[in-house]
Amino acid sequence: MLCAILLIAACGRGDTNNKQGTDNQPPIQNDVQAVKAIDRGEIIQSSNNSLLITTFVDKGLESYVVAISFRIDDQTELLSKSGEVVTLDKMTIGAQVEAWHTGIVAESYPGQATAVKILLLDDENAVDATVNRAEAIRIALNAQTEVNGPWAVKQAKLDEGNEFWLVEIVNFQYIDQPVTVRINPKSGEIVPIVVVENDAFRLYTPRADEKLGPTFTVEGESRVFEAAFSWVLEDGHNLLAEGHEMTDVGAPEWGRFKFDVSFEHASQPNMMLILYVSSAKDGSAEHQLVIPLKVPESLMNYINPII
Repeated sequence: MLCAILLIAACGRGDTNNKQGTDNQPPIQNDVQAVKAIDRGEIIQSSNNSLLITTFVDKGLESYVVAISFRIDDQTELLSKSGEVVTLDKMTIGAQVEAWHTGIVAESYPGQATAVKILLLDDENAVDATVNRAEAIRIALNAQTEVNGPWAVKQAKLDEGNEFWLVEIVNFQYIDQPVTVRINPKSGEIVPIVVVENDAFRLYTPRADEKLGPTFTVEGESRVFEAAFSWVLEDGHNLLAEGHEMTDVGAPEWGRFKFDVSFEHASQPNMMLILYVSSAKDGSAEHQLVIPLKVPESLMNYINPII
């Protein structure tokens, strides 16, 4: 009886060793219970058969970035959402994925793990566009040259009119300082962020309450009849400067504009830049966009100086 027990135990050990693999046979990962580590994230880096995948976990003030570097071996399943096998070159930077590992993660940041399965999710395309979601994310990531370390995508979506991709990314070191990038879906060009707008104007610069002078640049887009509009700079007491400008295309398209404003001095610390369209009927100002600005101390000439 004792001999029989020892024989059965030996057989059991031999079976276990076979599942773990030998020098001539790699471990059978399909027998490993896969752990889902990334429910929906993006590939941020790709190199040497490894993929750095991150996801932004939004928990308000306690938000954080999950970052795991997945090692891809010959047992890793790379699949499309429909279950078809895909090659590693299809797992491009910016692609949205789900990812599973073996349950063993090295205690580092980013974490290090062996991928059991990575599922490539469907991409989103703009209408009549050449830039898809993954490409827009790649462009946004490539534009970040000053901060190192894993980034995660907070959001990446098309605006309602398919005029631009809005990509918001977060660096793990600066969770409370997301970076927003606007990208033209046809050209892939990065478009400046709108700081203030109405139905006729979109302004990129200057920002509200920015301290400027004696010369500053105004840049944005306008959708106005015959591409013409006007502007004034005033401080509540005096007209500091004024002008007339043209965009590169007229309504109904949005046309780009860029011009410089110069003034000598102001009568108080606050001034306003006003963009407007002159009414064809009576010349009155229509579609006014007002941007409050600040005057540098060196350029102030008070009306009633304090003695």
